[in-house]
Formats: sequence, C-alpha cells, structure tokens
Amino acid sequence: MAGDSSAPAVRHLNPPSVPPVSSSWAVVRNTMNRVCSAGLLTLFAALTSLSGCSESMAELAPLSIPDEADCDPLVPEHCAMPFPSSRYLERDESRVTGYTLSYGATTLPANKLGVHIDPKPYRRLDGFGVGQPALVYFPRLDASAIPDETRLAETLTTASPLGLFEVKKDGTFERIPCFAELDLSDPEPEHRALIVRPAVLLKEATRYVVALRGLSDLDGKLMAPSDAFVALRDHRSEGTPVASRQAGFDELFTGLEAAGIPRAELTLAFDWVTASSEAMHGPLLHMRDDALATLGDARPSITVHTVTEFSVAESPDIAFELEGTFAVPNYMKPVQVGKQKGYNLAFGKTGLPEQTGTLLAGFLMRVPRSALPVAPATVGEPHGVFIHGHGLNGSYDQVRDGWISRLANQEKLIAVGTNMLGMSSEDVDTIIAMLSDLSDFPALSDRLHQGALNHVFLSRALKRGFDEVPELASRGIAIDESQVFYNGISQGGIFGATHLALSLDILRGQLGVPGNNYSTLLQRSSDFAAFFAILRSVYALPHDRQVLLSALQGLWDSVDSTSHYRHLKVEPHPNTPPHDVLLASAKGDQQVALLTNEIVTRSGVGVELLPGYGKDVALVTATAYPLKGSGLVNYDFGNSWPAPGNLPPVDVLEDPHGSPRKLEAHNHQMVYFWRTGDIIDVCGGNGCTPD
Repeated sequence: MAGDSSAPAVRHLNPPSVPPVSSSWAVVRNTMNRVCSAGLLTLFAALTSLSGCSESMAELAPLSIPDEADCDPLVPEHCAMPFPSSRYLERDESRVTGYTLSYGATTLPANKLGVHIDPKPYRRLDGFGVGQPALVYFPRLDASAIPDETRLAETLTTASPLGLFEVKKDGTFERIPCFAELDLSDPEPEHRALIVRPAVLLKEATRYVVALRGLSDLDGKLMAPSDAFVALRDHRSEGTPVASRQAGFDELFTGLEAAGIPRAELTLAFDWVTASSEAMHGPLLHMRDDALATLGDARPSITVHTVTEFSVAESPDIAFELEGTFAVPNYMKPVQVGKQKGYNLAFGKTGLPEQTGTLLAGFLMRVPRSALPVAPATVGEPHGVFIHGHGLNGSYDQVRDGWISRLANQEKLIAVGTNMLGMSSEDVDTIIAMLSDLSDFPALSDRLHQGALNHVFLSRALKRGFDEVPELASRGIAIDESQVFYNGISQGGIFGATHLALSLDILRGQLGVPGNNYSTLLQRSSDFAAFFAILRSVYALPHDRQVLLSALQGLWDSVDSTSHYRHLKVEPHPNTPPHDVLLASAKGDQQVALLTNEIVTRSGVGVELLPGYGKDVALVTATAYPLKGSGLVNYDFGNSWPAPGNLPPVDVLEDPHGSPRKLEAHNHQMVYFWRTGDIIDVCGGNGCTPD
C-alpha cells in the first residue's frame, strides 16, 4: 500500500512557500527544481550537464512539507485531499482488507461552529465506500483536456491525462473507464475542486489508483506537483514527513509505469482500498438473518387498525384498504439529533447490531374490486401482490395513487406499502436537524438498515398467509403467494435494488426512474436545492462540501444500491437467491441522474442495456428484445439530455420524472416482466417515445 496511517501529514489553505536558498545558485536550483517537478527529468539532466553543475539532487532547494497528523500533504491546499487516500487506512490484520478506515479527529470538515465530523462511525469499515468519488485540487486548473462524462473511452488510452486503475490480484494495473468534472457548484471557477468519478461500479476489497499528468493552469502553464509528491516521485523523501510512504509509492509508480505512465510525467497519483462486503453489508445481513431466525416458521404478526371500504363512485378500482402494523425485531437505539429524536444501530459486544425489542412497522394495503368473490361466502380469484417503494421522503400512502389503483384492478394485483425508514416522511425533521452537524449522519444511514429489514419482513408476511388475516379472510380475499413482486419509484427505485438483493421471498422487481450513488445523485437533482442551501450555510467551503459528500457516501454505501447491484445476480449475498430487475428511466429526468444507470450497465453486474435508449452509451452494446434477465429501458417524452456536470438539468419541458408510470405500455411491460421474467419491447423497437 502507498499509504501509512502513521505517516504525518499537512493542513494548508494555501500552498506552502519554499524557504529561500542563500547562494548564487539559488535561482538556478529553484528553476531546475521546478523543471524536475514538472516531470522533465531528461531536460533537467541536460541542463545540469551543459552547466557543468555537479550538485546532486539532494542539494536542490529544500522541499517544504509541513507536518500535521490528520492530513495528507499530497494536496497541501486542503487537508483531506486527495480523497479517498490510503493515508487514512490503518493496518489491521483482523479485517478482510487488512485495514481499518481511520480518519483523524480533524480530517473531515468542520461546521460553522468549528465542530469536525466525528470519524468514529467510519471505523466500522475496512476501506472506503465503493460509491465514493475521488477529489483533488490544483489552483486555477484548466480541465478542458481531461475527459468528462462524454469522453469515457479516452480514459482507457495511454494518452489520457487521467487514468483510474484497478489493481488486480497479481499486482497488475488495469485501466477502468472514468471521467472528471470541476465542481460547478463552486461559484469561483479558478478555485474549483476536480471530481474523478468511476464510470463503472467499483468492486469491494479492491485497490484503486488515480493518476494525473500533463495538467495545465488557465494560463497554459504546466501544473507543478506538490512538494510532498515530488519527494515521493523523485526519491527525495528521506527525512521528510512522507518518508514512511516511500516504499508504497515506489510500488505504485512501478505499476503505473508497467501500465504505460512514466513516473517522471506524473503530476499526482494516489491510491485507496474499498471496503469489503463483510464490512459494508455484514450488519444488514446479520440483522436479516438474525431477525428471520427469531421468526422461525411463523408469519410476522399483523394487526389491522382500520378498514376503509369504497363505493364504486368513490373508487371504481379499489374495493377497500387496510391500514395497520406488522411486527419486526428492532435493532435501533434512540439518539439525540439536535433537538430531534433519531435512531442509530444498537451494536452489541460482537460488533454486530443486536435486538432491542420489537418495532411495529406501518403498512397500507389496497385491494382491487377484481379480488372480490363473485358470490357471498366464497373466495375470490387469487391475486398477486406487489410492494410499492415510495419516493423521496414519502410514505406508504403513495399506494393510493390513481395509477396504482388502475393497475391493481386491471392486472389483478393487490398493492401494499410500508415506510422506507431513514428516508421517509417520519424522518424529515431528523434529516434537517442532522445537517447542522453531519456527525449525526448515521441517524439516516443506520436507520435505513431497519427500513430495509422491514421490507424483508413485509415480503415474508405476504408469502406466509397474509390473506389469513381476519379482515381479508372474512371478505373472501386470496393471495397467490407465487406472485409477490416489488415496484419502486424514484427513491423506491434507488433502494429497490437493495431491497431485492436482501430478499429471500421476492425474485423480480421493477425500478421506476431509478438511480444509484447519492453522492452523485444529490448534485444532479432538482430535489435537493433546499438541502444544499442549508448545507452551504453550515459548511461554507465548496471543497469541504465535496469531501463530506464523498465521506458520507462511505456510510451510505451499506444500503445504497450502488453497492448491492452486483449482489442481485452475479454475486448474490450469502444464502440468498439471485434476483432480476427491470430499470425504467425517463430521458431528461431532472430528479434522478440517468448517468448512474448507464454506469450499472457498463459494470458487468448482469443489467443489460435494451435497444432504443436514445443515445449511444459509451462502451456498452445494447442487447436485443426480448431479454430474460435484468435490463434498462428508457422512455422519451421529448426532453433534452442533460449537459455534463454536477448540476441539476435545465429543460424548457416539464420534468418527465413522473411520466413513465402513467403509461399503459410501461405498466404492461412491468407486469409481463414480473410474471415471466422477460423484458419485452412495448415501443416498436425504436425506444419509447409516447405522444
């Protein structure tokens, strides 16, 4: 590894100055040092030869590498950059990766009161999250030559100034597609951080390396590397704060040179290791398995609180609805988040969550008229059932939407929903409160674990005699337990891959207008303007906001679908069946970035791109209809493709985010997939372009 948790580091808001050198050679030496720092070692050798200079490299102007334990001096302008960095991996042979993620007390950003984000929760991980982008900073960087999201293929060539590498088990460096973007949310163009995003889903327990070279500033001058990087690259680290990292960086440079990047050309290179599945998913899988073991062969306890019947005039599609609760083992403990109540996982002595009692999770079930028996004292035709995953900070009452009622009656399906705890209407006040100090972020990421477990238990109840509940049985309602499916929209589509990857009872689900990786989605969504307004008032520096978004993703990844897609089918979680998903997006969606779905299709996780997407998806070839398995389809309502960059799309047309679910073709495609596992073309082979 290139990093060493014991290596000292540096915190600076401005580049460190080089101490003056008192000799007639000062100017020459400083000039040669800058030439050498730019990577032109050959030219430097020629200059020293022509001048007859016999001074050694050690006699060059001294390097200024201030020493601060919580920071990484490779990017001296910002403590935590480059980020992620192996600088923050502490050796720990008890972990799968051999590391524990260990930030210093002041590594992560401070809020307006000077309170730094608490590093303690991150020690649960044995590496960085698979969804975390990489962050660097160069003053006044001209990023025009660095490939953006429209130029992915360039990053696979040796000519690219940006390279992202996966380190294989044999030590070889393999290029993977990526792109970079300056932080457009920063109002100061000359000060913007550079965000490097993988264009594929990263793997767990894997080492990654970023390499940058040939960069220029806005005046066209070659960008010089930091003194800390010069020390490592040019073997000048002896006696400096980075000396202990030299061996690791020599290994890194050797790998990059074998991959076609000469050491002397590098402006910056850094590495990190992603967390293992055991560290990211272990608590959630333990909760599932422990809770189901507690349940045994029984059905989760169900209590109906209210039954509401509708006349045909009130609802031509829905006969009645049930609202109630079902019992789930609780793994949460209450905590204070500002002035609000929040919940964190209750970790026991084993380091895994332990039960703290029973949680009564709410549900709402809507029964269509098609499920009613045709004669008194008989049983109606058995109906399938689907769990509906609600949208952003919503609730289970979204199953009352008109399109769901029509779908249920037409397709002979019962609809049911439960709140997605952690990001539901119940959690909004806590989410707002935690923005004042993002040390409280586990109140969101931890509670999402319980919300996911609740979905596991609801599906288990549906597979084990839910229709024996008196309020259903007395009305002659029968559930076909072979037809239990999932449908999520927006946030429900995002977390749908997570819910399915955990499920032992639902094998197929549709993910409507979905995405993944909140650190990418938040910045490209129109939904979070108010969120960022608060964030800017609490964490004023744009660089800090980028670091905290990346850092928080490390905790979010445990439940974010960005880490669960590969566990749907190609690598199912232990003792879990494989699953298939249908992703249905909308071109120009202003709330959920389609870019993140394209990343999934490029990642070899079993989700194929279907024809008619509306544009070429770099490095992906579409698979023909019909497809048995998982795939991505796209609906086109005339909106434009968004411009590259980490800002919400702007379009003169209405946001199409809520449009696909209102189409009969879309819903026919969804139900056909649920019942057969086949994704069929409902749009004539040319993509879905409804009138």
